[in-house]
Amino acid sequence: MDEDDFDFSDSDLDDLPANTLQNLEASAIRATQHQPPPAPESDYGLDDGDEVVNLDDDAGPAHAYAVAAPQYTQPQQAFDYTHDADNELDQDQMEVEEPPRRSQADPTQLLSRIKKLEQEKARERREAAELKEKLQTKAGEADTLRRRRNDETQKHDRQIAEQHQLHASELAKMRAEIERLRLEKEQAQTDNMFNQHDARVDDMAPRTRKPMPSRPKSTVPATASPAGTPKRAQKTRGPLGDGFDDEDVVMASPSKARDRHKTATPKQAGKRKRQAVDQSPIPMPALQLSEPRSRPKERDLEPVVEPGIDAALLQHFREDDGRFTLLHRLLSHSSSNGEDRILEALTQHAFPSQPSKKLSSIVYDALAAVPASDVQDLALRICIIVLDLWKRCLHERYYAPLYLVLDALHFVLASEPAEIAVRITERAVPLIVSSVDLVCLPISNAAKLGGKSIDGLFTPNQRDITSKIEVLECLELLYILATSCVSSTNPEALSQLWQGIGASFILMLLNKEFPQPQITLVLRILSTSALATSIGPIAAEDESQANIEDALIARLTNIFTETPSPIADPSATSPLLPTTEAEVWDLRLTVLMLLTQFSIQEHGCTRLALNPLCIGRLIKYLDACINTLYRHPLSPTQDLKIESINATMKLIYHIATSNPGFDIKSKLVNTLGGQHAYTVALSRLTFSEGLVLEAGIEDAVVDMAHSILDESLSIDEGEAFGMVFSSGSSV
Repeated sequence: MDEDDFDFSDSDLDDLPANTLQNLEASAIRATQHQPPPAPESDYGLDDGDEVVNLDDDAGPAHAYAVAAPQYTQPQQAFDYTHDADNELDQDQMEVEEPPRRSQADPTQLLSRIKKLEQEKARERREAAELKEKLQTKAGEADTLRRRRNDETQKHDRQIAEQHQLHASELAKMRAEIERLRLEKEQAQTDNMFNQHDARVDDMAPRTRKPMPSRPKSTVPATASPAGTPKRAQKTRGPLGDGFDDEDVVMASPSKARDRHKTATPKQAGKRKRQAVDQSPIPMPALQLSEPRSRPKERDLEPVVEPGIDAALLQHFREDDGRFTLLHRLLSHSSSNGEDRILEALTQHAFPSQPSKKLSSIVYDALAAVPASDVQDLALRICIIVLDLWKRCLHERYYAPLYLVLDALHFVLASEPAEIAVRITERAVPLIVSSVDLVCLPISNAAKLGGKSIDGLFTPNQRDITSKIEVLECLELLYILATSCVSSTNPEALSQLWQGIGASFILMLLNKEFPQPQITLVLRILSTSALATSIGPIAAEDESQANIEDALIARLTNIFTETPSPIADPSATSPLLPTTEAEVWDLRLTVLMLLTQFSIQEHGCTRLALNPLCIGRLIKYLDACINTLYRHPLSPTQDLKIESINATMKLIYHIATSNPGFDIKSKLVNTLGGQHAYTVALSRLTFSEGLVLEAGIEDAVVDMAHSILDESLSIDEGEAFGMVFSSGSSV
C-alpha cells in the first residue's frame, strides 16, 4: 500500500509513545471481558424501544458487542489507521489480530432476548383472544342472518300459499261468473226467440179495419153494365162464420127481430161453391160496377188521416224533460225542519232592507229572467241564485233562511253531476268560510283567552247566530265540493279550491274545543288536499308553504294526546255528554289515515320525515296503543286498538324506508320519552306472538318493527330484549 493513501505524516507517528500499540491491545481485551451489571427482572417483558438481539445471527457476540458498546470500537479503528506508522514492519504483518471471541454468549443479551420472546408471546395471546372474540361475534351475526333467512323463507312460503289460495279462490269466482254469464246469455237468447215468436204472431193477427161510411142504395133498376165482366156478389160475413148466410138459420131466441123475410138458400147436390158465371136465385141487387152515364160516378171516400206530430217537437220535449223533472222535484222537496217545502218556506222570509218582497219571489223572478237551455244549465243557475241569496243574507246579517239555502244546494248537487259542484266552488267556498267563522272563531278565541271571551259565547246575539248557522251542514257542503274537485276533469280545480281555504281556518277547526263529529269531517276534507306539490291549504304569496305544512302536521299529531271537550254553557241545565272512548279511537284512527294519505305523494312523505315532531309523536302513540292492550285487556275497543297499532307501524315504516338516510333516533330528541317509547314499543312488536291480547297484529307489522329495531340494537341488546319481551312475558 502506498503511504500517501493515509493522510498521516511521519512526524505525527514519531511523537507517539513506544508502548502505544501494547496499551491499545490491552484496552481492547479488557473491554471484551467487561460485563455490565444485570438489569432488574420484569414480569411484563422489555420496555418499548429496547434493542432486540438475534441469537441466531452469524456475527455472534462480536456483533452484539459492537451494537451494545459502540464506544469501544473507536480505538480499534485508530489502531487500524496507525499500524502503517511502523515502517519497520513488513506488509504481511500490517494486519492486526482480532481480539479473541468469548466462549459463550452474553447473559444480559440472552435475558433481553428471553424477555422479548415473552413479550411476543403475551402479544400473540392478546391477538388470539381478540380473534376469538371476533369469531364469536361473526358466529352470532351468522346465526342472526340464518334466523332471518329462515323467517324470510317461512314468510315467503306463507305468501306463496296465500297467493295460491287467493288464485284458486279468484279462479273459482271467475269460473262461477263465466257460468253465470253463460246461463244469462242462454236465457237472453231464449227470451229473444220467444219475443221474436210473439212478434211474428202479432204481425199475423188480423188488423182492425177502419169503419167506412155505407153508400146509399140506388133506386135505379139493376142492369148489367156492359162496361165489364160481372163479379160475384160478396156476402157479408155473419156471426157464425161458416161461409153461409145466417138469414135461413132459425134463431133459438124469438126475441131477436128480423128486418125482412129472407129466402132460404137452395141446396145443391154438388159443391157449395158457386161458379162465377152462375146466376144466384136469391133476388139480391147486383153489385153496382158502374153508374149510368147520366149520373157522375161517385168517388170512394178517402180514409180519415189523423193529424201528424212533428218529430223535431218531440225531440225538443224529450231533451227538456230533465229540466221539468228537476224543477218538479225541487218544488216538492221538503226542508230540513221536516215541516215545509223549501220554496214554500222561503215565502216566510224577507230581507230587512226589502220587507215587502219574499225570498221565494226573488228566486222565481231570477229563474224566469234567464231560461236554461238544458237541465245542467238549469241546475247551475239555481245554485247561483241560491248562492246570491246566501251572500245577501251574510251582508244584511239575516241568518234565519240559511238552512233553506243549504237544503236547496245539497238537493241540487245530489241530483246532478259533480261538474256542477266544481263550477260553483269559487263562489261557494268564501261563503262557507265566512259562515263557519261566525260560530267557530269566538269559540277558538275563548279557548285561547278564557275569561270574558268564554262569557261572550253565550250572549243572546251569539246564541242566535249559533242556532241559525249549522256548522256541520256548511262543512258537509265543503266536503261535497272538495270530493267533486277530486273527480273533476279539470286538473286545476282542486288546487284552486285549497287556495281559497285559509290555513288559519283549518287549524282553528282542529282544536279540541270543537265536537268530535265536526273535527272528523274536517279531517275528511283535508284528505283531498294531498297534492303533488303541497298538503293542506296552499299558501298565499306572502306566506310560507313549509311553515303551513309543519303547523298542520303538528296540529294533527297533537290529537293523539288530546280528547275533544267542547266548552260547556254555564247556564245549561244539563251538562254536555263527554266524548266516548270509541269516538276518541275513531278520531285518532282517522288522523292516521289522513297522515297515510299525505305520505303517498313524495312531497307529503318528505314533509312528514322532516317535521321535528311527527315521528316522535307517532312512536309515543304506538307505545300508548300497545300499553292499552295490557292495561285494559279485551275491552270493547280492542279491534280499534289493534287497527291503530297496525296503521301506526305501517306509517312509521313507510316514512323511514321512503326517505334514504333517514335516522329515526334523531327525530326523538324533541319528544319527551321518545327514546324509551321507541325501544319498548318496537321490542314488544318484534317479539309479539299474536296470542290473545296481541291477536290481530299483522305479521307484516312484526317484520317492520323487527327491521327498524335491528338497525339500532346490537346482538347482545337484542337478545336481552328478547328475554324480556318474548315467551309471553309481555302478557
